[in-house]
Amino acid sequence: MSNTRSATKRVRQNTKRRLRNRGARGYMRSQIRNFRELLKDKNTEDTGKMLGKIYSVIDRTARKGVIHSNTAARYKSRLTKHFNKLVS
Repeated sequence: MSNTRSATKRVRQNTKRRLRNRGARGYMRSQIRNFRELLKDKNTEDTGKMLGKIYSVIDRTARKGVIHSNTAARYKSRLTKHFNKLVS
């Protein structure tokens, strides 16, 4: 239990932020999972359309500070690599 009012407030803030971050990270991961399912189905048209949406989701998550910008770049790079392997 926190001893001061400011520490109590920090606990409340951290709880809210943790839930917000978990939601954003979970949404990003589920979108990546859906993208990988499309890759398994070898549907290049739908996968190509979804790649741009995935970029947007990953960039938004990084801009919110949920993930580091280098982590976002790594996700995008790996997904693009898998997509290019499917196309070629």
